[in-house]
Amino acid sequence: MTEPIRVAVVGCGNIALGFHIPAYLAADDRFRIVGIADPTPERLELGRVAAGLTQEQVHADVADLLARDDVDALDLCTPQHLHRDVAVAAARAGKHVLCEKPIAAVPADAEAMRVAAEEAGTVLAVVANYLFFPEVVALEEIIDSGELGEVRTVRVDMLGVLDLPGAAGYRPTWRHDPAQAGGGVLVDMLHGVYLAEAFLGARAERVSAFVDSATDGDAVDGLALCRLEAGRRSALVNIGWGMGQGGIAVEGRLGRAVAHYRADGTMPWAPFESLTVTTQAGTRTVELPAGDELEPLIAASMRATVIDFADAITEGRAPAVDAAVARHILEITLAAYASGALGASIPLPLDGALFAAGVAGLAEIGVPDDSFLRSRGLFGLAAPSSARIGG
Repeated sequence: MTEPIRVAVVGCGNIALGFHIPAYLAADDRFRIVGIADPTPERLELGRVAAGLTQEQVHADVADLLARDDVDALDLCTPQHLHRDVAVAAARAGKHVLCEKPIAAVPADAEAMRVAAEEAGTVLAVVANYLFFPEVVALEEIIDSGELGEVRTVRVDMLGVLDLPGAAGYRPTWRHDPAQAGGGVLVDMLHGVYLAEAFLGARAERVSAFVDSATDGDAVDGLALCRLEAGRRSALVNIGWGMGQGGIAVEGRLGRAVAHYRADGTMPWAPFESLTVTTQAGTRTVELPAGDELEPLIAASMRATVIDFADAITEGRAPAVDAAVARHILEITLAAYASGALGASIPLPLDGALFAAGVAGLAEIGVPDDSFLRSRGLFGLAAPSSARIGG
């Protein structure tokens, strides 16, 4: 039996305390938590208690973790604009990294993280825990079986996302700051993007989208209706804060599969109810238990995520989502924002200002004065004085 991987958690926000630390503790045959770093004293103490560590094992500065010889891997639970420097330093220190999604706020940062890990020969995995939901696993098995035939379209609806604040000890509204978050609801819930690509079985080559804020004056998107084109295949990914519809539908040349959630709501807040498959032979219901409520569902998927991370390290294989895939998923979200600003479809991969600066690069790509996103003041785009909402 191999020795447990010695992991340290960076950032003691809600996701770290609620799900990451418990996942490692539950997988104690694979991991041992040996350290935590957070600059906020009250959050650091909460993390220390949750992980059962001594005062000597916790640090205000992540550099102290990186200098320790008894740390094999870092788990990054900081806001995404802070991922790059820590991930690059970790790779150079020979430490593996599990990074919360999105991988970064800017594609150039994501690429720097990928290159650093590749050069160091370390694993850089990015959290994509929805891939481990039971109905998602079942859908992928159905697609792989050929029962639906060649996949033509995918629809992922997440229009009932809750706008949850961040940890009180940091900045609870940081997800509404485009400089820190890199976007709004689409970036925060890019789970829908990687699910759509997984079901399509192909990488998006072009993206088009309608984007709007949820409330007047907000600087980030609260609604993003996106189309992903991959050759002859396409996916619709519709994500928004509010009370809208949720669900997944996959259409192939021989049939369709549809995942239903309680009251047509959005996963993971609305539990999974049923998965139906329709072909010329009729409609059947896949034998799956009813889905868990939010907390146990996320807890189980996070345990699966950290175990996949451990397997990637010990088996020398790629994780479920590596840095290259995570950068591509991030670029899809930025292409959606650019499409909303320009009123055009955007090819992938990105280059120029969007690659180098993320949403801040929108100011450099020639967004017209009459752009809808300018009229809404999204992502720091200034509206002309004569502009009016909807004009």
